[in-house]
Amino acid sequence: MSDTNRGLIELRGEDSLKFLQGQVSCDLHQLSDDNFIRGCHCTPKGRVIFLFSAGLKDSDCIVLETHPSIVDTAIASLKKYAVFSKTKITDISDQKLSIEPELSDLDRLRAGIADITSGTTDQFIPQMLNLDLLNFISFKKGCYTGQEVVARAHYLGAVKRRMYLLNLSTNCVPEIGQALFNIEGKQLGTIVNAQANKQGQIEALAVLATSSSDIKRIVIDQTEISVERLDLPYELG
Repeated sequence: MSDTNRGLIELRGEDSLKFLQGQVSCDLHQLSDDNFIRGCHCTPKGRVIFLFSAGLKDSDCIVLETHPSIVDTAIASLKKYAVFSKTKITDISDQKLSIEPELSDLDRLRAGIADITSGTTDQFIPQMLNLDLLNFISFKKGCYTGQEVVARAHYLGAVKRRMYLLNLSTNCVPEIGQALFNIEGKQLGTIVNAQANKQGQIEALAVLATSSSDIKRIVIDQTEISVERLDLPYELG
C-alpha cells in the first residue's frame, strides 16, 4: 500500500459489510482481499453525497477512499444510518494506505471519473456523473438509500444530463461547482472538476444538458469563452 492524498474512512465491526451494503450503490459482496470496488452513497432522493473506492482491510473492516474535502460530510451521513449497527466509523486519512492504483487529478479527469467534493455534494444523481457507465452501480443488488430514484432513471431512460470532458479556452481554472451559461444567460450545467494541463489549457468535467453537449461557446464567471468537447474513454450511449 502506498501513500495517498485521498481521504480515508474506516468502518470496523461485525455489522460493517451488512450496514454499508444497505447504504451504497455497489455490491460489496464482490469485495475480496485482492480487489477493490467503486460506488457512491446517496441521499434518499438519489443525490450523490460522495464517491468512493472500497477495500477490505481485514475480515470485519472496510476502508473507503474518497476526496479529502468530503470526509466529514460522508462520515456524518453514514453515522445517521448506523445507530443500530455494530460498526464504528472513523476518519483514518492520516494513515498511509491506498485502495486503488493512484491517479493524478488530471488522469482521473481524463478517465471521465468525477470527484465529488464539498462544493458538489448532493447535486447530481449518479447517472449525471456517468456512474452507471463506470460500474459504480449494481442494478441487481437490491435496496439501498436512494435506490428507487437511481433505478427509475435507469429503467425509464430519464437522464437528461450527462457529464462531458471539455477543453476550455481560458487561463483560469474554474471553481468546482461553478455554473456554465450560454450567451443568452441560460444555465447549461456545472463544473464538476477542472485541471490545467502541461500546455496551460484547462480541461474540465462538466455536467451538461444532453441537448447542449455540442455547444461551442459558453459564459463562465461572466466571461465568454470557446469550448471543445473531448472524447471520453467510454461511450455515453
